[in-house]
Amino acid sequence: MFLESPTANWDAVPVEEALEQYDMAEASNRTSWDVDDYFGEEPEHFYVHRGDLTIDGALALGNTPCEDEDTVYVIDGDLTVSGPITFCNADVYTSLYVTGSVVAQDLVCLWDSCLFVGRSLTVRNLLATSLYDPAALVVKGPVSAHTWLEMGGRGCIYFAGKPTTDTCVRGHLDEYAEGANAAVYLGGEGKVASVAEAVLPEFLEEDGIGDSLKILKAVLEGRPVLR
Repeated sequence: MFLESPTANWDAVPVEEALEQYDMAEASNRTSWDVDDYFGEEPEHFYVHRGDLTIDGALALGNTPCEDEDTVYVIDGDLTVSGPITFCNADVYTSLYVTGSVVAQDLVCLWDSCLFVGRSLTVRNLLATSLYDPAALVVKGPVSAHTWLEMGGRGCIYFAGKPTTDTCVRGHLDEYAEGANAAVYLGGEGKVASVAEAVLPEFLEEDGIGDSLKILKAVLEGRPVLR
């Protein structure tokens, strides 16, 4: 299963019933939300965990084609993770919708990940994003992180307001600024740095861009990424 934990209790809810309970258009900040837009064939159900979910340690999410059923996971409550959360989909759009708030030590969202948060997002250390289209990180409440490292400049990144950060690190956004909605959230009250200034050399590619997969692995292993 996409999200396995001994503290999670998943119910398979038929798609029609789930869409009546959970407004995915509102969650994803779109005018409409169609299951067929995300999946080649409509899944038979959503997986729903009702109530808050607390996970001790790291939580690694994501899949690639044929690894897992492409569907929508809903945590109808808060998600609290004592360690890092990493989310990396490749060519699939399995989505996680947390109706409440999310708290984690670190959060890394890469490639085709779709994470929707109904309330606040609190990241005690590093928030790292590098999304493709039509991936998304949507947070309907306040966002706070020690450092936000934005490497992609694509995808749908929507926050209810400018995040509270000590440092924002820009990657490709100079190139994608006209089409990247992440650009409107960078800066705020925090310092703005470049990837080459902020990231340790071992996590930089030859052109000075952050190596997102190396960063994800290091975060899962509890190793430092920033200078």
